[in-house]
Amino acid sequence: MFPTYGRRLRWLAATALITSALAAQSPSSPKPPETRRASVVDTVFGVPLPDPYRWLEDQQAPETRGWIDAENAYTQAVIGPLPGRERIQRRLLELLKVETIGMPTNRGGRYFFSRRAADQDLSVLYLRKGLHAADEVLVDPHPMSPDHTTSVQFVDVTPDGKLLAYGVRQGGEDEVTVHLMDVDTRRLLADTLPRARYSGVNITPDKSGIYYAKQTAAGPRVYYHPMGGDPATDKEIFGQGYGPGVGIGVFVTDDGKYMVISVSFGSAARKVELYFQNLLAKTPLTPIVNDVEAQFGGPVAGDHMYLRTNWNAANGKILDVDLKNPARANWRELIAEGAFPLSGISAVGGRLLVSYLQNVQTHVKIFDPGGKPLGEIAFPAIGALGGLGGDWDRPETFYSFSTLAQPTTIYRYDVATGKQEVWAKLAAPVSDQAVEIKQVWYPSQDGTKIPMFIAHRRGIKLDGANPTLLTGYGGFQLSQVPGFSQRAAFWLENGGVYALPNLRGGGEFGETWHQAGMLGKKQNVFDDFIAAAEWLI
Repeated sequence: MFPTYGRRLRWLAATALITSALAAQSPSSPKPPETRRASVVDTVFGVPLPDPYRWLEDQQAPETRGWIDAENAYTQAVIGPLPGRERIQRRLLELLKVETIGMPTNRGGRYFFSRRAADQDLSVLYLRKGLHAADEVLVDPHPMSPDHTTSVQFVDVTPDGKLLAYGVRQGGEDEVTVHLMDVDTRRLLADTLPRARYSGVNITPDKSGIYYAKQTAAGPRVYYHPMGGDPATDKEIFGQGYGPGVGIGVFVTDDGKYMVISVSFGSAARKVELYFQNLLAKTPLTPIVNDVEAQFGGPVAGDHMYLRTNWNAANGKILDVDLKNPARANWRELIAEGAFPLSGISAVGGRLLVSYLQNVQTHVKIFDPGGKPLGEIAFPAIGALGGLGGDWDRPETFYSFSTLAQPTTIYRYDVATGKQEVWAKLAAPVSDQAVEIKQVWYPSQDGTKIPMFIAHRRGIKLDGANPTLLTGYGGFQLSQVPGFSQRAAFWLENGGVYALPNLRGGGEFGETWHQAGMLGKKQNVFDDFIAAAEWLI
């Protein structure tokens, strides 16, 4: 769900004003209130762990409420006298009023996508009956709640584009209720999956039922729902023995032949198990892999599954698994591990699109099913890439691209001809032509070279005197790439420098980089961030 303008505006305005205030601090500026340090120490396995601010965990205690009031008063004392607050608010509101659009999905020549207009709080679900046809509203959530806290999302569409599953979410909760709509008549079916946390909802191509995974009190489970049946009696088909600490997903191929179930362990999915079943032949559920401490996952194309894995390959490799002969002895290494981390794979139009993060810049290489390189997809600048999904029997894929100062543009790419075109370019009151983005490398405290993106207005003199906003994150194998940010766009057009370091703990350089910023090595993340600030000064 998209938050309302008011909440987003307050957050962005606070960021802009506070950073401006910090840049303007002087010895006569108000001083922050004192925070009491209590003598609280826990001893764990003989190691004393001081926790002097534990008293702040009780948010309703009079002392805590007094501390919050004092902090709010201090904040207002600092930012209240600053000039230009109304100008900042007006400009941030302009930046917030930028439409958003989701990646389209082609089903039977019908294109399904979500879009939020510049003056809307929530995304609306749309249909185009053809690549360049008129937009038709399918589901508009705005009338569902007076305060616009009810949102909707696409869940699944049948291959012929005639039956839609969509989720309805109340507030910011994780749970959704899944509804089914006849796309031609816009009529809702009686079948509804009740409010739950779902991780895969798949309508069978013949519309006879739904395979889905959801979280239960005992842990995630996979079920089958026959159309017209009572969801309370849906048959559980997988999940016994797995507790709440794992994630289970399910998908069914577009031809209805295969169902694939994945089981992920840990927040960064350190281990993934895969199982499959031939639904047409009604074979038993069969493991592809469930005994290896590594990540596995990828698309199914025909009778082959192309697995992206870090098994004995920290930067990733691609394995070809013949689902008619899935024993490990028959697996074939299709694309070997390279010097840079392999970040994704999709199967489109008889081709494999393989994404690499090369020095934190995305490169997409095209291969044939035998692993032969066929070329690359070129991108316009340093930025953030998304999408590249599609179907094995259709040469069309869509991808999104944005930069720190330019919102998302969605491109349509034909893998057979190599031609690409703009499918949707979002109008925005910004210009990336006025912004320069470059990548630098700096040493951390242990000598490790850390990359960092630096953005600034063209022509600005980099003499160390410019207000600089440094932001970073290192954890959970999440790679930080310079995609569009209203905060960054505002900061840059007002003469600031925006810096985004790629801290250890992320996925920018594969599993080795990830492990270098976790558990006993977590201090590296903070050292990398501090070193970035020191290098910038």
